[in-house]
Amino acid sequence: MALVTSPIKQLTTFTSQTAGLEKTLRFIQAVSQVVGELSADKTVARQWLTTRDQLALGRRYFRLLDFYGCFERVHTLLAGTSSQGAVLGTMELAEYTFLGLYLLLEDFTILHDMNVYHVSWYRPLLTEANKFWFYAIILSIIRATWDLLFAPAPPTPAKNEKGTAPVALATGPSKSTLVKRIVINVCDLTLPGSFVGWLPVTGLQIGIAMVVSTLLAGHGIWVAQH
Repeated sequence: MALVTSPIKQLTTFTSQTAGLEKTLRFIQAVSQVVGELSADKTVARQWLTTRDQLALGRRYFRLLDFYGCFERVHTLLAGTSSQGAVLGTMELAEYTFLGLYLLLEDFTILHDMNVYHVSWYRPLLTEANKFWFYAIILSIIRATWDLLFAPAPPTPAKNEKGTAPVALATGPSKSTLVKRIVINVCDLTLPGSFVGWLPVTGLQIGIAMVVSTLLAGHGIWVAQH
């Protein structure tokens, strides 16, 4: 008889992992922004938006060295080990280059946000960083859309030597996974897009988009851990 894990135990397992904890904090941050934007009381709104800002700062510690993984992926792609075609491979190379640059440039502003060392170039540098993030998300959307529309149909499962049970074959992401990735990226696009002034979205719309993208991304992590 299978044991039923309690919701509290499942949540504890989820938040004990870095990815799960980061998504939990991101969800609370998004909800804080929505509540702060909807609140008619200025004092209450300020409290919620302060909570949002503190959570946003805390989440930055999780990605402090993430630029390394992006540049490592770039190095791998430059070595010619991409399984995609020339166009998609080049787009992936550019995507991870832009994402790595965003994460690296963002790191240079963390002391300013911590109120440890203020710099005059904070806003210009962060603006350029968010442009790189915007480019990376756009490329990710294009690549996922291309895979969704033009990826070849999965091959028919082969049979084993006795000709009875099918042998699993490696395939790309499923259509549902690609659609979910596109939705997450479109939602996340509101963050850098609004920061640099390229997308006319309100703070409430950004908060709602964050809630949606965080729930979708968090669900994938939840399923993988349970």
